Amino acid sequence: MEFPAVIDLNVGGRHLTTCLSTLTKYPDSMLAGMFSGRHPVAKDKDGRYFIDVDGDVFVHVLNFLRFETVPPVKRAKEVRKYAEYFGLRYLPKAISESYGYIK
Repeated sequence: MEFPAVIDLNVGGRHLTTCLSTLTKYPDSMLAGMFSGRHPVAKDKDGRYFIDVDGDVFVHVLNFLRFETVPPVKRAKEVRKYAEYFGLRYLPKAISESYGYIK
């Protein structure tokens, strides 16, 4: 499957747009697998790629992929769970380095 350079996402009802290179930044992650064609990705009725998680949390995952920034401390626990789910092992490490271990 061929993906466009700019990806329109529907993440739990929140519409986000990002680059394919952002989603595939870490080749061993689930996101890279989804947007390389290794895993199927559903589309919504408007043709956006659908990811069934909370968009308000996922935006922090995208910001890490874009800029390597960590989320605010009040979101760190949720973002860590998403990072682990999507196989982004560098994000939990960055959160721990910034805030210590957050369960």
